[in-house]
Amino acid sequence: MTRTYRLASNGPIDLEASCRPFTENRADRAAFSGGTLYRAARIGAVALILKARALAEDEIEVQVEPAEGEQLPPDKVIVAGLRRKFSLDLDLPAFYGFLETVPELRGMAADHRGLRPLRKDSLLEALVLAIADQQVNVAFAAELKERLLTRYGQRYDVAGHALWLFPRAEVLAALEEHALRPLQYTRNKSSYITGLARKFLQQPEWERLAGRDAEIVERLIQLRGIGRWTAEYGAMLGLGVTDTLPAADIALLRMVQSAYGLPQRPTEQELRRIGEGWSPWRGMVTFYLWRQEEFIAETDAIL
Repeated sequence: MTRTYRLASNGPIDLEASCRPFTENRADRAAFSGGTLYRAARIGAVALILKARALAEDEIEVQVEPAEGEQLPPDKVIVAGLRRKFSLDLDLPAFYGFLETVPELRGMAADHRGLRPLRKDSLLEALVLAIADQQVNVAFAAELKERLLTRYGQRYDVAGHALWLFPRAEVLAALEEHALRPLQYTRNKSSYITGLARKFLQQPEWERLAGRDAEIVERLIQLRGIGRWTAEYGAMLGLGVTDTLPAADIALLRMVQSAYGLPQRPTEQELRRIGEGWSPWRGMVTFYLWRQEEFIAETDAIL
C-alpha cells in the first residue's frame, strides 16, 4: 500500500541540501539520487519508507509506504508527521529576513537557500545521539552513532540505498546498563542511554514537552546525563525549537570566530552574548553556521 502526498512548505525547500546535516551514517547522506530523497521514519509508531521529491521551490511530493507490512496510519497522522519531519512549517522567509539584518550572517541565506532541518523521529533519538557526541571528535562520534544504528536499529534496502531506523525505545530500555561498552561507548554514556530509554518508555509525556524554548532546555537538563549542550542540541533536532543556542559547541565557536572576524575563538559566555542578537532564531543560526563550515570545506576541496 502506497500513498502520495503533495505538501506545501513555508518558503523554499531544498531536499538535497537538507539531507546532509545531522545524518548519523554515510548511508543517509547518500540516500538522495535522481532528484529523490529516501528515508526510513516512524510516524504514529509505524515504520515507513519515504520517497520525497520537489515539485516546486516551495512544494514537495512524498510517497509513503509501510516498511514492514503494517497498516498505514490515518492521513491526518501521516501529514502531520511529514510536516514535522521536513520542517515544512518553519518560516524560512522570516528567518532569511532576519539574516539580512546581521551583516556577518547575511550571505548564508543565499548559500543555503531552502536548507531545513530534517527532524529526528523522536526527542529520545535526538538526545541519545547527542550523548554519543559528548566529549569526542566528530569522526569518532559518527562511528559511535553508526555502531548503535547497525547493532540495534533496523535496516531497509530501497532503490540501492540502505535506510536505517533508530532503535526502538523498548530495545534500548531492555539492555543492561553497560551493554554499549562493546561498541566503545563509555560506561557513563551506556548508562545514560539505557536509563534515558527507560525513562521515556515509562513516562512518554517527555516526548511532548512544550513551553518556551528556554523552559524546555531547563526541563531536559534535569535528566541524568543531559547537560546544557546536550539539551540544547536535542531540543533543536528532536522538538524543532528555533531559539536555543548550544554555545559550548566547538564547531559553532569556530564558525562565529570566522563569521565575525574575531581575533580568537569566543568563549561560551561570549557566544551567548553575541547570540542574544540572534533571538528568536538562535537555533536556526546555529544550524546554518554548522552547514556553512562544511560548505566552506567542500568549496575549498573543489578549488
